[in-house]
Amino acid sequence: MRRLLATATLLAPLILTAGAQAQRAGAYVVEGVGADGSRYTGAAQLSPTGPQTWRISWRVGGETIEGIAVDQRGLLSVAYRHGGVLGSALYELRPDGSLAGIWTSGKEGGLGRETLSPR
Repeated sequence: MRRLLATATLLAPLILTAGAQAQRAGAYVVEGVGADGSRYTGAAQLSPTGPQTWRISWRVGGETIEGIAVDQRGLLSVAYRHGGVLGSALYELRPDGSLAGIWTSGKEGGLGRETLSPR
C-alpha cells in the first residue's frame, strides 16, 4: 500500500501538467466563424511564459489581437483585448495538436467558434 501511495504521489505532478506538456509553442493556422456566422482565417502564435501559462497573438483581417492563457489538463483558457474590448476564449487540445474552441467578445456577446491548427 505504501508503495502504491508513493507511486501515486510521484506521478500526480506529471498527470496535472500533461496538458501543458502536450501543448506546443509555435505558429498556427486560424479558421473561425463569428457569432454572426461570418467566416474568417488568419494566423496565431503561441509562446510559453511559464509551465502552464502562454502568450497568444492572432493576426486576422489585418489586425493583431494579443492575449494571455492558462493551460490546465488540455484546456486553454484565454483572455484577450481587441480594440479596447475584452474577450475570452476556451480551447480544447485535440490529439492531433490542434486547438478547437469557442470565444466571446464583451462588446456584442454571442459565441464564435475557432480552430487553431499547427503549421
